Amino acid sequence: KTTAQENMSEISVSASSGLTEDQLDRLAGLERLDALDRRDRRDACAAAEAAAVRLGRLDRLDSFDAEAQGRALLKRLVDECGQEHLVSGWPRDRAASADERRLQSQLLALHRSLAGGLDGYVCRARELLEASRLGRNPLDGYRPSLPVGETLDFGRGAFLKYEEEGLAAMRGAAFVLVAGGLGERLGASGIKLDLPAELATGTSFLALYAQHILALGAAAGSAACLPLVLMTSDDTHARTLASLEAGDYFGLDRRSVFLLRQQAVPCLADGGAALAVDPSDASRVLTKPNGHGEVHRLLHSSGLAAKLHGDGCTHLVFFQDTNGLVFNAVPAALGVSVRRGLALNFVSVRRRAGDASGALIELVRERGGGDGGGRVLANVEYNQLEPLLRAASAGASGDEPDPATGWSPYPGNCNQLVVALRPYVEVLAASGGVVPEFVNPKYSDASRSGFKKP
Repeated sequence: KTTAQENMSEISVSASSGLTEDQLDRLAGLERLDALDRRDRRDACAAAEAAAVRLGRLDRLDSFDAEAQGRALLKRLVDECGQEHLVSGWPRDRAASADERRLQSQLLALHRSLAGGLDGYVCRARELLEASRLGRNPLDGYRPSLPVGETLDFGRGAFLKYEEEGLAAMRGAAFVLVAGGLGERLGASGIKLDLPAELATGTSFLALYAQHILALGAAAGSAACLPLVLMTSDDTHARTLASLEAGDYFGLDRRSVFLLRQQAVPCLADGGAALAVDPSDASRVLTKPNGHGEVHRLLHSSGLAAKLHGDGCTHLVFFQDTNGLVFNAVPAALGVSVRRGLALNFVSVRRRAGDASGALIELVRERGGGDGGGRVLANVEYNQLEPLLRAASAGASGDEPDPATGWSPYPGNCNQLVVALRPYVEVLAASGGVVPEFVNPKYSDASRSGFKKP
């Protein structure tokens, strides 16, 4: 068009549309904004595509870097940690296969999750296993002493008094259930929490524990549901959550139930700390949950212990997954803790001498032992108990029954603890919740080098 024709067209539009010149200017402005918006969207799409390309490149670089780290870790394990069996049969001087890369990736993931790395884990395990094989006293520098505590008879005397005091303090309690294991040893394929606690109604352990927690909260006059923390594992996490959902949390407030999943650690095949390989998959190392002590690290790293303390909780009650009678003792145990101002309180039972269960002992640090003396109440595992007692008696005696009672003088630990939350949070902050490792191998023969199972 010519300029005159364009002008005539604009006049015609203006006349036919009935728009004023000011309205036309505003309309033109909106059209310019629309054009700018379309351009911005095109630029944004182009920028997103460019970012995706850059991220893809970074992912490939990260993948390449992780693969290199995995190769270097495997080489270090083979050259320095006696893990030659991991690469047995691998052809040399060729690129790693997909299965070999899968093993390297798993080892690297384990390495990153372990304090001191995977090579440090193997070295510590080797030292502990060698000490176990030789029967060394792992508590050298300590002498055993009888622990001091309260002896209570269920339903009578002081038990009732402490129970009343414990119920008065129950509003400040939170419960921690370690539930990382399966029911394999009990002949079950599922989680132990799903097993029936009794046969009359078939109520599961998980449902029973929920009923107890609800009853204790009601007895204490607590308006809110008492918190429950469950430590799970890769084996039990999904199934524990499914059981809670299927039972509508068994009456518990969902907001007061917390699940913490513990990490897996490599299994060991023998006394030389060889990493156990899956019999059905040579490119996979067997793993198992890290043990009950992992709960302290999780409570710290998740911030949950500090949160509970900030919410007004005063005590944590730790208990196990298949102890249906445990709550009979909880109020009285809490009462003892409150009355005596205990930071840590073990609930114990009578124990037969030589029984394969942990014993509660007060360990007295000998002078010159590094800290100048001191006492600590501790659970000593049964495989460590005999060397400790024999060392203290110059080999004369070990875990012997008390002639007056017929029971061991050292009470049995039933893995139920009452912990004051304020000092516990302080200790977690100082230690990171890391608990020293120990081993308790089940040997397959008298050589004490092979295990019944990894």
